[in-house]
Amino acid sequence: MARIKNFDVQDERRNNFKKIEKIKKEKRSVRGRIIDDWLVNSDEDNLSEKQLSDKLNDFYKKGYRNGRVIEVQKRNVFIAEESKIGFPETENLWLCTVAKRHFQRAHKERNFVVVGDRILFEPNAEVLFDEEGQPIDTDLPRGVVQHAFQRTSKISRKDPLNAEWEHVMLANIDLIAVVASVLNPEVRWGLIDRFLVQAEIENIPVVIILNKVDLLSNERLANKDFLANYQKRVEIYKKIGYDVIELSALKPKKYADSVKHLRKLFKGKVIGFAGHSGVGKSSILNLMKPEFEQIVDENPDIFYKGRHTTTYNSLLYLEIGAYAIDTPGIRSFDIQTYDAITLSYCFREFRNYKCKYRECSHNLEPQCAIKEAVSQGKISAERYRSFLGILKGISFREGEGDATDANMIADLKARVQKRDEELLQENEIENKDK
Repeated sequence: MARIKNFDVQDERRNNFKKIEKIKKEKRSVRGRIIDDWLVNSDEDNLSEKQLSDKLNDFYKKGYRNGRVIEVQKRNVFIAEESKIGFPETENLWLCTVAKRHFQRAHKERNFVVVGDRILFEPNAEVLFDEEGQPIDTDLPRGVVQHAFQRTSKISRKDPLNAEWEHVMLANIDLIAVVASVLNPEVRWGLIDRFLVQAEIENIPVVIILNKVDLLSNERLANKDFLANYQKRVEIYKKIGYDVIELSALKPKKYADSVKHLRKLFKGKVIGFAGHSGVGKSSILNLMKPEFEQIVDENPDIFYKGRHTTTYNSLLYLEIGAYAIDTPGIRSFDIQTYDAITLSYCFREFRNYKCKYRECSHNLEPQCAIKEAVSQGKISAERYRSFLGILKGISFREGEGDATDANMIADLKARVQKRDEELLQENEIENKDK
């Protein structure tokens, strides 16, 4: 009887435990909804301009300041105060943390504070200010991030660690510079297409920068077939309407017109740099004379995989009158799943064709206008393969994109290996002669 009684007690305890956990969960849920005041201008609030202005004035009376996130390292957020016209003043830096209450929010992002975010922060009480409102007696004043403004644009991908989460890489940018190197490491056209899809989704202008084009003159690396395929791809993007700039960041004088064109495009904007590892994003940034020169790895043995020289996303002021967000290189860019209609809109050249079926996936349907355009050469087969790869959720390694790219890369690696063997033989002959 004692044993049965003990079982009854244990069952009662389990039931009570479940009830308590349910109550706690409901309280957490309610508490989370009450304190979810992260966004100042949330769409749910639907504030008028006057209401938003009054709300901000109340924050300013409390001593809050406008800022732009320029770097995030774990829970440390480096912030530059914003000028009256909304540009970050990178000489006025603050080291902040996010208010603890926001970590209880229900969010589905890897980091809900990213470089480029516009925020409101509260200086610590012990910070003293001069007559111009600048902090004194401190190298890097401290503060707490209290609120953020709704993002006007972003570039994001699926979180590699959690497929249900979003990994926002860049926020509030005016232009995306998609950087690729022609060789060392070789260009990934499929990766470029994925960045272009994200740019079209967010309605952000794009410039495609193809770096290291001087290597195309090396016959050991780039044979006739490689050159023909490369030129074909470049013409495809130009025909669609994308701005394509070819240069060599380490030989700027030879490509002075391209560098001049870039400076003209960048001026007055916040530019987000994106691309494969080791393609030369930092080298291109250095041509724009950033406030801090970027470290560049000039190791000539980097042929197949890029090397990360940039560790954290960071916002930099450029001497040309612009701001750039330099990002660590990535090896894959698995974007979110989109329906066929949305995705086809992101391929500019598809928009001029209307299919027989309202919800055509442009894949297996007969009499599909897109497929007919591909067969007639009006839409490139390469871009169409990229579309199908993204639609079907195929994640190609390092953004290779399709079998054509894979064959080209295999051919390149074979030629590089042959070149290395020839160089080794030449060195052995020279050593024997000595």
